[in-house]
Amino acid sequence: MILVAGASGFVGRALLAELRTGPTPRPVRALVRREFDAVRLRQQGIEVVTGDLIERRGLDLAMRGVSTLAYLVHTLDRDGDVVANDLEAVQNALIAARAAGVQRVVLLGSVGASEESVSSYLLAQWAVELAVRQSGLRWVVVRTPVIIGAGSTPFELMRRLVNRTPVVPLFRWRRTEVEPVALVDVVEALRIAIDEPEYDGRLFDMCGADRTTFGRVVREWGRVSGRRRLYLPLPGWGEGVSSQLAWTLARLPRREITLQLEALRERQVCPNPSLRFPLPHRPLGLRAALTAVLDDTRVAR
Repeated sequence: MILVAGASGFVGRALLAELRTGPTPRPVRALVRREFDAVRLRQQGIEVVTGDLIERRGLDLAMRGVSTLAYLVHTLDRDGDVVANDLEAVQNALIAARAAGVQRVVLLGSVGASEESVSSYLLAQWAVELAVRQSGLRWVVVRTPVIIGAGSTPFELMRRLVNRTPVVPLFRWRRTEVEPVALVDVVEALRIAIDEPEYDGRLFDMCGADRTTFGRVVREWGRVSGRRRLYLPLPGWGEGVSSQLAWTLARLPRREITLQLEALRERQVCPNPSLRFPLPHRPLGLRAALTAVLDDTRVAR
């Protein structure tokens, strides 16, 4: 049994679908915090446990009979210090996993995470990674930059601003280097990491094929989606202005946007080619990843 913790997120939903309906279907269970998400997943025939990692609710039931824990959790939507919240959540999950006899943890992390990060979000990601590596369980870490996919908060901010306003502000983060990765490639990497025990004890960076900047990601979405926009370079990092725009124009949560915008100050690229995840094919480049999102949006309509 594979437990997907954080199954209500956009990566979690995609991973559940891959594990259930891929070439080799596997028994899966989802751990979610809200009953609304649990009902929606149960309607799809997925076994679900409603629980809370910080409150330690539902963990024993969720971990029962599980061999591999896919950990995709973050606590950006909760009040308080994000580093403390993320660390408490993962420690509670690991304690419950060890008690239930879970053998492996596959963690979705961030390539920008380090103990020197100025971003609280990236610092929290580094703390979670360290906790998993020191847990005493077998582990694999798959680290990504910004993910190009519907539901990814940084991408949704960029996409909705371009879609809904003729003038798009580009703050200093427009120059930050990134190797954006397509959601489909992230899900495939996680599925392979779950299946391949020889990857235990290894760190991987799952990055896209193109090294670019966040500013180009925004402009490229405008080109792919056929929207002619005025892109306005501005000084400063603009977290306050951007979080207000995120709420006013995009209806995205201010706290989560602010925390993730801080992460755009730091390069999100694979620092060591030897750490790149060994996908059986070349990962998608930026334009192909954006086009896939556009095609999926049209199909959904």
